[in-house]
Amino acid sequence: MPVTFVNALLIVVVTAYFVLLVHRRREKLTCMAGMLIAMTVGMMMSVTLGVLFGVYFQQDLTTSTILAVVAGMMGGYAAGRPISLMAAMDGLLAGIMGGMMGAMLGAMLLFPTAMVWFVNILFAVVMLVLRRLIDEESESADKEESEAKRPFFRSGAIMVGLIALTGLLLAGGKTSLPGVGQASGHAAGGHAAAQAEITGDVQEATIYVSASGYSPQHIELTAGVPARIHFQTAGDIGCLRQVVSKELGIDQILEAGRHNYILLTDVKPGTYRYTCGMGMYEGTITVK
Repeated sequence: MPVTFVNALLIVVVTAYFVLLVHRRREKLTCMAGMLIAMTVGMMMSVTLGVLFGVYFQQDLTTSTILAVVAGMMGGYAAGRPISLMAAMDGLLAGIMGGMMGAMLGAMLLFPTAMVWFVNILFAVVMLVLRRLIDEESESADKEESEAKRPFFRSGAIMVGLIALTGLLLAGGKTSLPGVGQASGHAAGGHAAAQAEITGDVQEATIYVSASGYSPQHIELTAGVPARIHFQTAGDIGCLRQVVSKELGIDQILEAGRHNYILLTDVKPGTYRYTCGMGMYEGTITVK
């Protein structure tokens, strides 16, 4: 099973634990507390899963967004419904917002290892605080104070275990999670470079731009010969309409059905990176 889905399963299990906890304490929790709990559960579940699915599905932002939003809505609703319909609605809306943001962030990451770690740690910390909040809201008697602390530390062990297990999975299974420890599928590297063709005193190369990225993703140019690169587009390509390269001084909007030529002259040998307007897709130009 891919590391991403093992991590996602752990997030779901911890979320289910909180849903069951709220169900057991429902008679002791106020509507305001229920709204905050549902919002926290829905938001944290959807954001974390959104980042994980965004990294895994890479260029398919639709799938990762739908999965994260639906999961977050279910978690938020389940956490809020035992308290009130108002709390359930708060959880639903938080799940929608968190899923959209998390999936977009995950899809944009070229080197997501640090962010995967960060969202897992963030999830653990927030859920630890939420656990304590539930205890304080539902256990007010002094004689129950010691009993409230023990579950808190037990839940802390669950969270620490979640982070530790995620780290072990990342360390031992990098190849099964796209982008972990390496550039993601739409980043530079991993495909053979296409050689530009020299015609007269200029060399030419064509890069086809579609919703899935650049093809070929990497091209090679001959040093000392002016180069004309044609970015050929088709249909709606979103952020790929813009080509940006600070190294080469490129910032151009591509028009579908038009000749989108970029002329490069006096480029020194080396490898140069170009990306779409949002930095989600990239390619390289190597001058030899």
